Amino acid sequence: MKKALFLFLLTLNNSFIFSQQTQLNTQLSTLNNNNPKNFYEIQRSFNDYYAPYNVTDGYYVENGVKEKAPGWKIFKRWEWYWEQRVNQETGEFPTTNSVIEYEKYLNSQNNLNKITYDENWVNLGTSSSTGGYAGIGRINCIAFHPTDANTFWVGSPSGGLWKTTNGGSNWTNLNDNELVVGVSDIVVDYTNPNILYIATGDRDGGSMWALGGGQSADNNSVGVYKSTDSGSTWSATGLTFVNSSGVIIYRLLIDPTDNTILLASTSSGIYKTTNSGTSWTQKDPNRWIDMEFKPGDHNTIYGSSFGYNQGYLAKSTNNGESWSYLSIGANGYRNEITVTPNNPTVVYLLACNNSGGLLGVYKSTNSGTSISQVNTNTSQNMLGYYSDGSGGTTGQGTYDLCIAASPTNANTVYIGGVNTWKSSDGGVTWTISNMWTSYFVYNKSGAPVAHADKHTLAFQSGTTLFEGNDGGIYKTTDGGTSWIDLTNGMVISQIYRIGVSQTSVNTVLTGLQDNGSKLYNGGFWTDVKGGDGMECIVDYSNSNYMYATYVRGQISRSTNGGLSFPTDISANIPGGQPTGAWVTPYIIDPNNSATLFAGYDQIWETTNRGNTWTSASSVLSSTTKLRSLAIASSNSNFLYAADLTNMWRTTNGGTNWSSITLPASSNSITYIAVKDDDPNTLWITFGGYTAGAKVYESTDGGGSWTNISTGLPDLPVMCIVYYKVATDRNVLFVGTDLGVYVKDGINNWVPFNTGLPNVVVTELEILYTGGTNKLRAGTYGRGLWETNIDAALPVELSSFTAKVLRSGGVKLDWRTETEVDNFGFDVERTQLAENDTLWEKISFVEGHGNSNSPKEYTVTDTNAKYGSFAYKLKQIDTDGDFEYSDVIEVDAGTIPNGFVLEQNYPNPFNPITTIKFAVAETQKAELKVFDILGNEVANLFSGIADGGKVYEAVFSAENFSSGIYFYILETKNKVENRKMLLLK
Repeated sequence: MKKALFLFLLTLNNSFIFSQQTQLNTQLSTLNNNNPKNFYEIQRSFNDYYAPYNVTDGYYVENGVKEKAPGWKIFKRWEWYWEQRVNQETGEFPTTNSVIEYEKYLNSQNNLNKITYDENWVNLGTSSSTGGYAGIGRINCIAFHPTDANTFWVGSPSGGLWKTTNGGSNWTNLNDNELVVGVSDIVVDYTNPNILYIATGDRDGGSMWALGGGQSADNNSVGVYKSTDSGSTWSATGLTFVNSSGVIIYRLLIDPTDNTILLASTSSGIYKTTNSGTSWTQKDPNRWIDMEFKPGDHNTIYGSSFGYNQGYLAKSTNNGESWSYLSIGANGYRNEITVTPNNPTVVYLLACNNSGGLLGVYKSTNSGTSISQVNTNTSQNMLGYYSDGSGGTTGQGTYDLCIAASPTNANTVYIGGVNTWKSSDGGVTWTISNMWTSYFVYNKSGAPVAHADKHTLAFQSGTTLFEGNDGGIYKTTDGGTSWIDLTNGMVISQIYRIGVSQTSVNTVLTGLQDNGSKLYNGGFWTDVKGGDGMECIVDYSNSNYMYATYVRGQISRSTNGGLSFPTDISANIPGGQPTGAWVTPYIIDPNNSATLFAGYDQIWETTNRGNTWTSASSVLSSTTKLRSLAIASSNSNFLYAADLTNMWRTTNGGTNWSSITLPASSNSITYIAVKDDDPNTLWITFGGYTAGAKVYESTDGGGSWTNISTGLPDLPVMCIVYYKVATDRNVLFVGTDLGVYVKDGINNWVPFNTGLPNVVVTELEILYTGGTNKLRAGTYGRGLWETNIDAALPVELSSFTAKVLRSGGVKLDWRTETEVDNFGFDVERTQLAENDTLWEKISFVEGHGNSNSPKEYTVTDTNAKYGSFAYKLKQIDTDGDFEYSDVIEVDAGTIPNGFVLEQNYPNPFNPITTIKFAVAETQKAELKVFDILGNEVANLFSGIADGGKVYEAVFSAENFSSGIYFYILETKNKVENRKMLLLK
């Protein structure tokens, strides 16, 4: 754990890239030598460093010029993630993680007795973007099919492995069912492309910037996984890691001459297998972030170092069995390499300094025997934010760094940092190839725009280069003059919050990390606001009004259904734009849609959709800011607010607030939900990994609390929602670090995850419009999802009916809306006669066990032809408990004792109808049909009819014209006719 935190601190030490980086380095170096390290010490060091700069939302003013504060946003993401998961009393990081706890949970479950539902989650996106500054999500790596240029694979840090077979027009996810959905690298077996290997986790350290291992926010590596069926199923190879060990796999290579040999560079050394992954052996203990085979020589392999004051090129000449190290002559941090078959003796190395800026581009022309810097303009910082390389010596190279050389021209080289640069003279001079923005202050040359922060560059051919960045996957086929976004169709977005419309069933507003606010509308996605998207609200009475947020509570309003968000309504708050938490909470009054409440250090109220604001509280949380807000639907005067460890409530709309005593916990409050029809009943959720302390309920406005966590895994719970349709008991849903769970009344929590990937669920909301209620989930890595829900009773019988059949007998039909633990139904009958109370079982029908969707059942009682009967259902649980339904009665009629000819049914008809008849005694009978002119058109019965028996004859008039027809029943002593109408 100490090693993990040491690496983590080294990463943070080099992630924040102001010009006075030395000051911060000194602070963190001091911190690094004082054990134990914890969240608060790290947070305090950064806050102390930021203080003189007055950084506001990622920018600071220096010499009268507004400058972007590189790295500030990355730290704030890290802070947001971990403040909900660390020990709130000590600041200690957890010694476990979600994968470990979920595996424990699965192993502890008794599936024979587990209640399950038939929910079916469906993905809604985000799956499209306009590209450029906009995007969908980060791509870490890419691998190509050995013979088919249209087939390739890409890996994302939280969204899994994706495959295209048509050059990027369509994409398919290949590992949604794995416990870890992060992918650092991909290998395709060149002899059999059905065989795939992936390095699990996130090589660039988690989206919250824990690059060095230990506490990465997305996924550490659990090892190398293998598929032999094109990704349909996966199994672990012999290289596995306990997730909490913090090991990260950076690079995975396959020997170009022997497909049974693979090498993996990791944060704990280089490993090699010679049997296709069955077993692995460590060949070097050092941390190497990149590796490449020398073209044409499988025995020679290069590697590059990664770490504070590290600047080394590693080399093996015996297929990875042993390694030597060559210093580049400078102390760098992260180093990436590339080779080219056009000149196999050339090795390029791209190095960043300890501040994330460019240290240099280095080149070896003798297969790694020696190496020297080749870029001549050392003041040109290609890892910075400006198209001319200005802006100082800082950048984000510790996070986004990559390099690729053309396979057909060794002098053509591309490097990626925040932007992408190109050299055509072997790395000596460089020009901008694409930029993160079109804004002229940064993009002074008018370069094409592709999303910021480059993580991989890979040539497929001499003319086709692919780039993976924070927005997705791009390619160029014209030497970098133009770039094509191929990401559409992938669902890899990291969503902070969602806002569901209650008037437009297919409208959802979402806030994404890196990729702004996006609007889902009728199956289409549009980019509506840039930057990082946070909390979203769609007005429940008028979906033209929408609210989207940038970091720390900058709330913008749309009045045209999301077409534009021109108004920053939070700037209207008295005293100027206040500063809130990274994800600032704000809510809409359920009884007055023009009223909103926003939580900063205090709560502000607007009654005119943000035009003006008034204070709705004094300062409640001056240091940590408010994190959660909730309002009672039944009484808008009841509001609840919380920061990470404190909670307050008002019962008079904000005039007075009182503090709520919380359950004893070292975890942070993550969400509040209030019961729809009772303002004093509420629930709170907690982050962290403390066993059995996840969800608490209060029925007296927070005066006392009951722990209702039974059934949940020991995972951070991020959100909770109350299902208001179930008025007879409380139905709750929570989102956790691995999926969704439901609690139905007094039952324990159970998984509600069918079809949902194993991913962090950041927010849940329910759609109550459109006839079918839907639960929608925003996830951190796999976009937006929804499933149908119902108000589940153990067995909710919604209908039970009986119908007398013309052929004799009684048909029973019943329907359940939901079922839990339903073994089945005994069908019981009694004949209604004087002094007759005997019930007999006539049938058993098997139940559906557990279901939250309607199920229909039917039984026909053929023995109940005549007389009056009563029926009831005995519903039996799997544990033997049972409950009876209400009794229904039916009159099956009397036994005919004479000549009977009934009216056809249906009438009018088209084109089939049924005629029921009977005769008094056994005799010959005929039933015929005539048209209005008296012509016989059908003979429905001709033969001996048994006395007292009811017959049904079916007349099909498919080939007849509309009109009046007659049917006649004739016996030896009686004739009777009736009229029927055919309408087509």
